[in-house]
Amino acid sequence: MAMEQRSVSAERGALVSLWGLLGLSIVKGTVGWLTGSKALLADACQSAADCAGSVTSYLGIRKARVDPNSTGSPRQKPESAVVIVLSAMLLVGGIEIGISSVRSVANGVDEAPGVGAVIVIAAGIGVREGLVRYKRSRDSKCGIRGDRTVDNRSDIFASLTALVGTSGAVVGDLYDMPYLYVLDPAAGLVISVFVVRMGYRMTADVLRTSDRGALDETDAQTLLEAVQRVEGVVAVDEVKAREHGHYIILDVVIRVNPRISVFEGQDIAHRVRRQLTKRFLHIMDANVQVQPYDPGFPYKSNHHEEELSSLLQ
Repeated sequence: MAMEQRSVSAERGALVSLWGLLGLSIVKGTVGWLTGSKALLADACQSAADCAGSVTSYLGIRKARVDPNSTGSPRQKPESAVVIVLSAMLLVGGIEIGISSVRSVANGVDEAPGVGAVIVIAAGIGVREGLVRYKRSRDSKCGIRGDRTVDNRSDIFASLTALVGTSGAVVGDLYDMPYLYVLDPAAGLVISVFVVRMGYRMTADVLRTSDRGALDETDAQTLLEAVQRVEGVVAVDEVKAREHGHYIILDVVIRVNPRISVFEGQDIAHRVRRQLTKRFLHIMDANVQVQPYDPGFPYKSNHHEEELSSLLQ
C-alpha cells in the first residue's frame, strides 16, 4: 500500500507540474505575440520544452503504476513516440524563432515590446520556481532521485535572458534610445539556442533509451549485494533494470536450495522484493524469478554455518 501511495503522490506531483508549465507557456506565448516580443516568444518555447519533459515524466510514472510488469523495447512504448513528436516540434519552433530573431536584428527593430512582456517574464520566473520547488519537495517525500538526464536549470537562464532583453528594450523606449530595441530579438536568438538544444537532447535521450536497461557497475554491485544478503538466496543469476519515469523496476533471477518447497521459494522471492523496494526508494517494484540451484557439491549458500547442514539434508 505504501508503494501505491508513493506512486500516486509522485504522479500527482508530475501532473501539477505539467499543467502549471502548460499554462505558463500559453500565457507567455499569447503575451509575446501581442507585444511582439521575440524574447518572450522564445521563453514560451522554453517553458513548452519543460512541459514536454513533464509530460514524458508523467507518462512514465503513470505507466509504471498502472502496468508495472510491462515489457518490450523502450522504442515501442507510447511515451517514446510522444517524446519524438514533442522534440520535433521544439526543434522546429526553436529554429523558427531563431531565424525570425536574426531577421529582426539584421533589418533593424522599429519599436520595443510593451511593459507587459517584462511583467509576464518576471511573474513567470516566480511561478516556475514555485513549480520546481513543489516538484522537488514531492519527489523527495516519495523517495525519488533527481532527474539523472538533465538538471541544469536552463529554464531559469532562458527566463533571465528574456528579462534582460525585454527590459533593455523597454528602457530604450522610455529614454529614447532606439538602438536598445535590438536587445529583445537578440535575447530571443540566445533563448532559441536553449530550445533547440533541449529538443535535440530529448531526441537523443529517446535514441539512447534502449541502453538504459543496463545498470552502471556501482548500482549493479550494490543491488547484487542487497539480494545476496537475503537469507535463502544461494546465487543471483541476473539483475536487470527498466526505467519508468523517475522509478526503476527490476527483473531479478535468483537460485535457491532445490530441496525446499515451492512455498519456501516464494517466501524467499517475497523477501528479496521487499528488501529491494524498502531499501532503495527509487525502485518501484522487483519481479523475482526463482530457479533451483545446481545440487552439485560443494553446495554454495549464504546461510550461517550452523544452518548449512540442515539445508543439505
